[in-house]
Amino acid sequence: RYEKFVNLFSLYLPDLIFKDLRMNLRKFAMNYGAILGLCLVAIATVMWSFGIDKDGSLVPSILNNSLIIMGISYTIIQFRDTENSGFISYGDSLKLGTSVAFFSSLILAFYTFIFINYIEPNTLNEILVETEQAILERNPEISDEELDLALEMTTKFVQPHWMLILGVLGGTFMGFIYSLIISIFVKKDNPNEII
Repeated sequence: RYEKFVNLFSLYLPDLIFKDLRMNLRKFAMNYGAILGLCLVAIATVMWSFGIDKDGSLVPSILNNSLIIMGISYTIIQFRDTENSGFISYGDSLKLGTSVAFFSSLILAFYTFIFINYIEPNTLNEILVETEQAILERNPEISDEELDLALEMTTKFVQPHWMLILGVLGGTFMGFIYSLIISIFVKKDNPNEII
């Protein structure tokens, strides 16, 4: 009778422990992803208010990517050191970093959606004009039909709902790539862990 209890307990205890770890990971990712997303929104707002985002500068891109890398790194290190006794596996680190990127890109994409629809509704027209100019500069011999087709395709993908979806997917994918690299440096396996 005692052996049945021990066997039953040993079967379900790891699930309970790992379920708690997964919940902590998700909660941590949501909290830090929200903070990172709000920081990215703040940077986007400052860039827009000073007009830095319109002049083709690399500053917004460098600033955003640096902030994302620092935010993912900080989150993983914080989780490892405060919530996980100083240890984190490569897989958990990758999962946490990608989740942070997902939640932050969700907030940034929602801001972009609001921005394009309500704050600066001419943005889509400006994108189309810039695209047309770029196509004509790159290929001045293009026919009117080919130019119209290219602009039609561009119009389909610069709709606010597509920008929202592609923003979340693109941000999550970039976060995954960053997390692949960051996790190599911040992982610290627990030598006492039973695999």
